[in-house]
Amino acid sequence: IEGLEPYVKFGIVSFATATKRWKKKLVPANVINKSSALDWVKRLEPIGGNSKLDLAEAGLTGAANLEAGKTNTYGALAEALGIDQGNGKGKAKGGSKEKYLGEVDTVFFLSDGRPTAGKYIEYREILDRIREGNLLRKVVLHTIAIGNFEKGFMRQLAEQNGGVFVDLGK
Repeated sequence: IEGLEPYVKFGIVSFATATKRWKKKLVPANVINKSSALDWVKRLEPIGGNSKLDLAEAGLTGAANLEAGKTNTYGALAEALGIDQGNGKGKAKGGSKEKYLGEVDTVFFLSDGRPTAGKYIEYREILDRIREGNLLRKVVLHTIAIGNFEKGFMRQLAEQNGGVFVDLGK
């Protein structure tokens, strides 16, 4: 965020089981917006997942919030790319070709786990739907894997969408 040039417009989508946008639209990378984005990112906290397994093992799944802390990979990518998640076919929101010509030209997708929630959780389905939804838009999709999990999926996601895969390990 700090390295974004002022002429760049950017947005942020956080995700676990649900997705949440930092702003409704892309904003210029000026000092005020970058500071606000950094503050928003710093307030993000892990939900469920490995950090809450002890509570779940003790039978306190509600306290562990495991249902809210799953990984909705397709939902996050569809939100970032502007793909309508309601029609099941990966079309651009609004259904018209004009909607494919959005402001987004590059997405950096960071994840620490395999897909476990959302409309699609199988690797092949997500790859197919994102490729189909990005066919006309040609948004470059870079993926960054954090932690230890099967990373072939993240590599394929980047490669099929003109991006680069980065493995940050644990």
